[in-house]
Formats: sequence, structure tokens, C-alpha cells
Amino acid sequence: MTSLIYRILIIATVLGLSTACAPLPTTPAPNNLTVEMRRLQSSMNSQQQTVQNLTRQIAKLENQVQQQAQEIAQLSKPRKQTQAGYQPTRTPQGSGVGTIPTQGEGSPTEVYLQAFGDYASGRYQTATHGFETFLQRFPNNSYASNAQFWLSDCYFNQQQYALAIPEFERVLNDYPSAPKSPDALLKIAIAQLQLGATDEARQAVDTLSQRYPKSTATQKAQELAIP
Repeated sequence: MTSLIYRILIIATVLGLSTACAPLPTTPAPNNLTVEMRRLQSSMNSQQQTVQNLTRQIAKLENQVQQQAQEIAQLSKPRKQTQAGYQPTRTPQGSGVGTIPTQGEGSPTEVYLQAFGDYASGRYQTATHGFETFLQRFPNNSYASNAQFWLSDCYFNQQQYALAIPEFERVLNDYPSAPKSPDALLKIAIAQLQLGATDEARQAVDTLSQRYPKSTATQKAQELAIP
């Protein structure tokens, strides 16, 4: 922006000196200054638009970072009460992934993020251990329902549908107000379909539609081909 203004001043100065030294023309000279000024103004407008677009993108990214920071901060603050006054009791599943650890070090944030990192990287067995540890150590944490959902999804992604279904049902029963309840019902319906239990799958879709008619999960459920 500063370089453009500098160019305008240089051009104006040079043209001004030339006009002062040169004899008056007998015919009007082309208005080169006006053409150049218009071109520079157009360039400045384009750069201003670019700056505005970048500013909006930066503001959006800052908002996302702020939201993530708030979510992480919530992980370090155990809730005073469990959701709906219920304190879930963890029992190891016979999944063949080993004994669920009951002790360990790390804050709720560290344990949760480690488990989620394993989940996101496809290390589902390791993630299962991590989420089980989180739920055993911090059952009242505000992210307990999320941990339960991702634990369920570990089994689902390994095509262990018979194990995934009761774990997804824990999301619904242990955390009635969980944000991921619609997604849990959708995964239950898909898992039932994979097991050939069409009646149960249809029932899960009906429950999903009744409880959360405007959810994205309900829209996806309508696309399921249930015989």
C-alpha cells in the first residue's frame, strides 16, 4: 500500500516538473496522469479487498482457536455432578484388548487428548485403553460422554459391532443429554444392519427421528437402505 502511494507521488512530481519546464502545447496532450491514477486506484482497491479477505480468515481462525482452548480448559475442571445425577460404573468388555488400567498419571485434559490422538491416528486398541482410563478416573468430567462415544466408535471402526452397540447404548443411558446422542443412535442402526438385525436397525432409526428430528444424524439415517 505504501509503495503504491509512493509511486503516485513520484509520478505526480515528475509530471508536474515536466509540465512546468515544457512549452505549452498547441494541442491537448493525452491525460496520462488520469489513466495512471485510475490504474493505481484499481490496484489499491484490489489489495484492500485482499486484506479484508485475509482479515476475515484470521478472525475465523482465531475464533476456532478460542473455542478449542475453551474445550480444553473445560477438560481440566471436573463437574460437580454427573449428567442427570448418574455416575456410570465402568466394567471391562471382553474385547481381547487386555485389562483396563485403573491408575495412571496425567490430568483429564492430557488423558483425554492422548486417547483421542490415538483414535484419530487409527490406533483403536490403544485408544480404547485411553478412553476406559479416562472414564474410570474422571467419570464426572464434562467430556465423559464424548469419551464414551469415541470408545464405542473404536469398536465400530474395528467392525466389532456386537461390542460397539452396548457401548453406544451407554451414551444414551448414562448421559441422556450428551451432544453425541443422535450420532450414537445412528451408529447403532448401522451396526445392527451390519449384523443383519433389520428390525433393531429400523427401531433405532425411528427413535432417532422421534428424539432428534432436525439433527444431521437423522438426515443421514434416512439414506440407510433398510430392507
